[in-house]
Amino acid sequence: MSDPFRLDGETALVTGGTSGIGAAVALLFRDRGAEVVVCGRNVDRGKAFEAETGIRFVAADVTSEVQVSAAIAACGRLSVLVNNAGPTDLLHTRSVDGPIGEMTPENWAKLLDATLTGAYLTTHHALPLLIAAGRSAIVNISSIAATQAMPGFDAYSAGKAGLEAMTRSLAAGYGHLGVRANAVRVGSIRVDHGDGERRRGVEPDPRPDAWRRPEPPKAGAPDDVAHAALYLASPASAYVTGVVLPVDGGLEMRSLMPWQTARPGD
Repeated sequence: MSDPFRLDGETALVTGGTSGIGAAVALLFRDRGAEVVVCGRNVDRGKAFEAETGIRFVAADVTSEVQVSAAIAACGRLSVLVNNAGPTDLLHTRSVDGPIGEMTPENWAKLLDATLTGAYLTTHHALPLLIAAGRSAIVNISSIAATQAMPGFDAYSAGKAGLEAMTRSLAAGYGHLGVRANAVRVGSIRVDHGDGERRRGVEPDPRPDAWRRPEPPKAGAPDDVAHAALYLASPASAYVTGVVLPVDGGLEMRSLMPWQTARPGD
């Protein structure tokens, strides 16, 4: 029996694929047999990544339709699309996103372009090739911000929620043409949010009931997301479409009332 997690014969495009989660996805897909193309805005980093890994790099900003169209054409054929590119740089500035009442329309549009419209443009131009492949997969990289309140990240949250809605629409609308669409809902990953401890900023609480505080789990690694993306892109998930797979270390599962019951094992 062949390995259902292999990608032999597949051609995959990973947007934002030269660092972080995207690079982890690209490397894993390559190692599992796919021909991989990555795109990104930073040409120097892209060329360095190509030289180091042998994975082909195409310069493209996913918010530019002209550049997206050229990147898709450069792939030649395509059977897997991973929409990973996102506005991490804009979020880290803390001067673009913010509360709805304080954010400018220009910044709102900038965040939505980077979070949602870029994935639309890439998917829009990729669909003819994905359909022509006869059996193909789209994997959208979402965020826990799509379902849980993150005050101060209002545009980003709206964009990721829209991305998950678009995933379901794609799955329902293009399934009869052989296109599956799924998403990975990501929690805190070390490459984007430090080492998973820094965000706490304090020493462990010494009080005996400190466990009751709903502390977030430690941050995950890019490979945690890459393995989920591999599953959703590979024949292993041939009967899976329209789903959003949380990869967050249980971040969504924290109890809002941990004082109600004793912790198991105590």
